[in-house]
Amino acid sequence: MTGWCANQYVSLISWYQQHRALSEFEAMLVMGSYLLGMIPALMFGGPLTDKFGRKPFTLAALISSFLGSLTLIDGWIFEPGLYLGRVFSGLGMGLAMVAVTSWVKLLSPGPAGATRAALCTSAGFAIGPAISGVIVGLSQSPELAYALHALAALAWLVLMFTTTEQQTEAPVGEQAAKRAAQQDAHTSEQNLKRFYQMVLPAAPWVFGMAATGFAVVPALTAQPGQSSLLYSTVAVVITMGVGAGIQPLIRRFNDVKRAFLLICGLVVALIGLLLMIVLSLTGSAVVGTITSVVSGAANGILLVAGLSQVLDLAGPADLGKLTGRFYMCCFIGFTFPTLFALWRPMAHPALFLGLLAVLCLVSILLVLRARKYLPGRTLKYVSE
Repeated sequence: MTGWCANQYVSLISWYQQHRALSEFEAMLVMGSYLLGMIPALMFGGPLTDKFGRKPFTLAALISSFLGSLTLIDGWIFEPGLYLGRVFSGLGMGLAMVAVTSWVKLLSPGPAGATRAALCTSAGFAIGPAISGVIVGLSQSPELAYALHALAALAWLVLMFTTTEQQTEAPVGEQAAKRAAQQDAHTSEQNLKRFYQMVLPAAPWVFGMAATGFAVVPALTAQPGQSSLLYSTVAVVITMGVGAGIQPLIRRFNDVKRAFLLICGLVVALIGLLLMIVLSLTGSAVVGTITSVVSGAANGILLVAGLSQVLDLAGPADLGKLTGRFYMCCFIGFTFPTLFALWRPMAHPALFLGLLAVLCLVSILLVLRARKYLPGRTLKYVSE
């Protein structure tokens, strides 16, 4: 539900340029403004969910998404309502990512937790733009699409109020004390190095590839603001649909003791960026469709690989906190379309995409260098 809210605007970027007189930069800025709600939620929500439980913040996430859709409706009359609605959408998405992801992990021990959490996130991201694109295509009214989500979110909110968060563990404070008493100091240090030096360098490309796949690709296939609603909607559905569809398929390769899946995701991301350079030179819709497929695959692989590493190295006392930090870095990539819109009037898009490709290559090298912090390699590394 929160993913639906977060992404229902993105298939309408070109529509707003054509029918509501937003410039390309303004339309991209509306999309990126939801980071103003997302970042605080990820920064502070994670530690708070570890302390007070997952259900209160899950309810807050749904309420914020509900308010997001209502405020987006006001954007019809008052343009700043679009920005405020996106901020509410980001707040709801951020709270959901730290609260629900860690809740799913606690209910689904082992690798299944990461796969289920990632799959639900990607499914929401795909459903939202598909529904809004179809409704706006038939009615020319995004407000109708936002109202539908508001009603659905309200219904789900009522359902969540009746859901009990079972305490399957000791209180978090006791868990933290036991963990501090029992955990080996060297292992803890290795886990932090693994998180900051291997997982976080890959994180920006999780949603960086999603955002470029569904926002930059349509912009590259047409003149600014001229991409059709149909093509924009298809690009989002393909990108996020492939991202969701590939996740169950790669689960067999998801070994948290190896960096294989993380590196594979970054290599696929690099291929996607190189295809975008070709697209910027040709404007081919066929190349654009292939690029959206590759970008979606990179998003799905990196989301499962990165989230699996986080859920493996984090304990119950810091699960929400580290999940929040991971997603904060993931959403750095969501600024790429806005930066692209700023760059485009000044220089050729291929130069911007080439810079992103170089940064992606640097991320690959950093992950390769940090493999020594993986479990199983630690003892060998220390003995040496």
